[in-house]
Amino acid sequence: ALWNSITFKCEEDSPDSVVLFSFGIGTEKMELSVRSPVPLNNDQWHRVEAEKNIKEAVLQLNGQHRMVRPTTVQGHAKPELYSDLYVGKTGAGQRGFLGCMRALKINGVTFDLEEWAKGTPGVNPGCQGHCNSYRMHCRNGGKCVEHYNGYSCDCSLTAYDGPFCTDDVGGYFETGTLVRYDLLPEGGPFALRDVKSLSGVGVSSEANLTQEELVFSFSTYSAPSILVYISSRTQDYLAVVLRHNGTLQIRYSLGGLTEPYTIDVDHRNMANGQPHSVNITRNLREIRLQLDHYPVSTYTLPEASDTQFTLVKSIFLGKVFETGQIDPILIERYNTPGFMGCLSRVQFNSVAPLKAALRSSIAAPVSTHGILVPSNCGASPLTISPMASARDPWHIEGAGAVFNLNEDKFSGDGVDRNSAVIGGMFSFKYTRILSRCFCLYDWKMHRLMHIKRGDV
Repeated sequence: ALWNSITFKCEEDSPDSVVLFSFGIGTEKMELSVRSPVPLNNDQWHRVEAEKNIKEAVLQLNGQHRMVRPTTVQGHAKPELYSDLYVGKTGAGQRGFLGCMRALKINGVTFDLEEWAKGTPGVNPGCQGHCNSYRMHCRNGGKCVEHYNGYSCDCSLTAYDGPFCTDDVGGYFETGTLVRYDLLPEGGPFALRDVKSLSGVGVSSEANLTQEELVFSFSTYSAPSILVYISSRTQDYLAVVLRHNGTLQIRYSLGGLTEPYTIDVDHRNMANGQPHSVNITRNLREIRLQLDHYPVSTYTLPEASDTQFTLVKSIFLGKVFETGQIDPILIERYNTPGFMGCLSRVQFNSVAPLKAALRSSIAAPVSTHGILVPSNCGASPLTISPMASARDPWHIEGAGAVFNLNEDKFSGDGVDRNSAVIGGMFSFKYTRILSRCFCLYDWKMHRLMHIKRGDV
């Protein structure tokens, strides 16, 4: 008996989850198929094993999924193969295999695919792929995805957008606007309008967190207000608020304490219209806070505090509208009239609630109330150390500040030989070209100003 053909291929109607093994014995053909519970085009290695003996034919995928069929009488004879061996494709015009293949072994003989690839057009030795060289271009947690002649960045689990996951997704909140993202939805429908479809979204089950990360940026002139509030079905919560003086406060309530554990960031008024970035990471009792350019600060929850954030329920942005238990201090001091300003790149673990609210293509358990306008107002957080308010003439509290001038430091031509920046605030020069103007760079506002003669 002759084996007319032996073929491995993907099934046409399910090319991402089914492997077929077919062979011809004389005039009779036989085909086996194995379906994978997960897609096979997932950039992971998969092992295929096929065997034909005098009793049966066996196809096995990844050592788990098997199909066995008994052979016919014709199949009892020793097979003889006379055709060439094709790997990946059998002829012109056929859709071939795209990916990596290794460890090809037939009847105990291992074939050197890497050596074959060196002399075969369209086939390259090794399995590096585009992402091996360009993965670093996918920023902010974006995942590199291989394509036939290139790659793309998957930003779905990030708070960013764009081809390289570098575009900020931000929104401007009018007074009273809020965004709610349900991690653990209620049994009944949510009262607010514009609740998007839940199809295609993996809503988390009842989660008890011992670690979490909250990252976002904001800018506002308004205080007090609630920036982010994460509720639970218990009394546990995490809140980030601006107090009446514009300083930041983080409130953690995980049970075991009569009052929430608070972290007060008193060194600067953050309701100054500038973009500010906040990164809060907790692991058990350790809390790490990264604010703008400042060094990371570490705080520790009291021993009496629980370490488990129990039954995390919803994420609120801008204001709280919660039917469950909530700290009355938050409502009385910070919830009215509500946040007014910009929030951007908001992410809690792998959830990006603001992005879900602003992108109509994303089906998510998110709802909005009030006016929310897309904006990139949080795209440029401070990257240099701001001047202390006591010495900053641009700061309201620093109005009328006096800077002492040490004449001993200057030479006869009036030039400070020790520093190119006077007062640490700006540098300038006078030029006689292009309308004779002053060129002034404001280090605090990060902008270049041209002041024509006569304007000062």
